[in-house]
Amino acid sequence: MPLEAILAAWFAVALGSELWLSSRQIRYLRDHAEQPVRDRGTRRVVLAAVATGLDAALATWAILGGGIAMLAGAWRTHRFGAGATVATVVFAVAMIDAAMRLLRTRVIDRRLDGICLPWRQVIARAAAPLIPRTALGIAAGEAGAALIVFLPGSWWIWAALLWTIGLAARSALQPDRRNGGGRAAAARPPDPRLMTQMAPALTRLGLAPDRVLVIASPPNTRRANARLAGFGRSLHVELTDTLLMLLTPDEVEAVLAHEIGHWRCRHVGRDLLYRAVLAAAGFAALALSMRHPAAFAAMLGPHPAPAAWLAAAVALMPMTAPVAAPARTFWRRGMEYEADDFAASHASARALIGALAKLDRVNQTADGADRLYALFHNAHPPRAERIRRLASHASAPARDHGRRCAG
Repeated sequence: MPLEAILAAWFAVALGSELWLSSRQIRYLRDHAEQPVRDRGTRRVVLAAVATGLDAALATWAILGGGIAMLAGAWRTHRFGAGATVATVVFAVAMIDAAMRLLRTRVIDRRLDGICLPWRQVIARAAAPLIPRTALGIAAGEAGAALIVFLPGSWWIWAALLWTIGLAARSALQPDRRNGGGRAAAARPPDPRLMTQMAPALTRLGLAPDRVLVIASPPNTRRANARLAGFGRSLHVELTDTLLMLLTPDEVEAVLAHEIGHWRCRHVGRDLLYRAVLAAAGFAALALSMRHPAAFAAMLGPHPAPAAWLAAAVALMPMTAPVAAPARTFWRRGMEYEADDFAASHASARALIGALAKLDRVNQTADGADRLYALFHNAHPPRAERIRRLASHASAPARDHGRRCAG
């Protein structure tokens, strides 16, 4: 009983804190943002709060409502019962994500941007992750249950290692959009004239021209973006075609330098390490809980099977945001600053400042955010803070920092 009360309080605090932070951000947007930015930002905040509510409902049903015990009993005699138990919860979480993608398409892309994609395409995109995530849930459930049975003392270490390998493999094995995978129909090499103009910068930054891809944006959209994608040999920079139309060549070079800064500063590997540490902590906490099965008997059954414990962990994972989110945003903001430092040391800080202003305008991004809301949700620092930092990069210390990342 006390444990059930603690978990119920935890879920209530997680949901309540998200609603409170959302209300703060909505008030901030109302007081500081113009109408288009306020509308977009408010809808994004509301959708995030709805997603948290659905996650809390799933966790409440699965753990406090006896859902996990019911699933474990239903799949107990199945050959792949452990994997099926975990995969059922994974599927439920994936369904929530798919529903939120559909809502975003309806209330943001369609109403605010006028992007009218065929519903068949919209549903296909939203549902695309369901099958692979469910299959991974089956594999993870079977592997995790086997580790718990055969390595009862150290299973959580091996589980964290396998989890990390899986994260790295998922990034490295992303569909090669140059050769027919994923969104290949919407990807192409950059214009040869642009690449000729960018060749000296790419050489200076250490990026091969074939590592730059242009992604076609949906019709009628003005949104523009750039990102570093992949892992290891599949690492590449993606630029939307809208970004190339929006920015000047100097600004494109500065954005490229920022994304390459993520690579040269080893941010992909560092982010993977951060997630590996979180995974190890989570598995260690689960292993510690499994030493006291009697405390969880009312929720998971009198003798919880390994699959029941793993499924409960999957249901709880979205509810860890109040604990994990601030550290994650702090970590990623630091990496954004480092990438800005690199860009200012190898391109033009003034051009990057101009690019940030243009991108925020076409993406209808607010200049800032409520401080507490940003602590939990905003991985990118406010533009004003980035501009102040970039403006100071004429000094030697900032250039030295950029060179250290180059090593």
